[in-house]
Amino acid sequence: MGNCLAMTKHVKAVRVAKPDGKVLEFSSPIHVKDILTNFPTYGIGVSKKATKPLFPDHELKAGRLYYLLPSLHSPPNLSTLMKGETGGGIKRIKVIITKQQLEQLVTKQISVEDILSEVQTVSVNLPSNGKPKLDSIPEENE
Repeated sequence: MGNCLAMTKHVKAVRVAKPDGKVLEFSSPIHVKDILTNFPTYGIGVSKKATKPLFPDHELKAGRLYYLLPSLHSPPNLSTLMKGETGGGIKRIKVIITKQQLEQLVTKQISVEDILSEVQTVSVNLPSNGKPKLDSIPEENE
């Protein structure tokens, strides 16, 4: 038997720091848009205090550390309304408004925030399959 020396090519990873301090590693080459598919409400910057996120087509360089930043394009009041009780993620809501409210909204007499502040919040928890669990209805004995 002989000696075997395995030569592996050392590939440096692209590292992205999340706001909670955890660091994600991705193999290079990778673009900003590839990472943001899993983080749609975020942008990627070259520093924690970046005021402008990198463009989606920007290729991230191996060996560098980038930062996942809350999106600068979404209004903070709407994003906080859409966050769950745990402080993360986006929730889809359905709001039913009157024709008068719709007309006021379209003519910019009121804002979406005004309508949402008037709405009574109703929470529905769905199982992982997305279908609500319904209780069976007992039949009457005749």
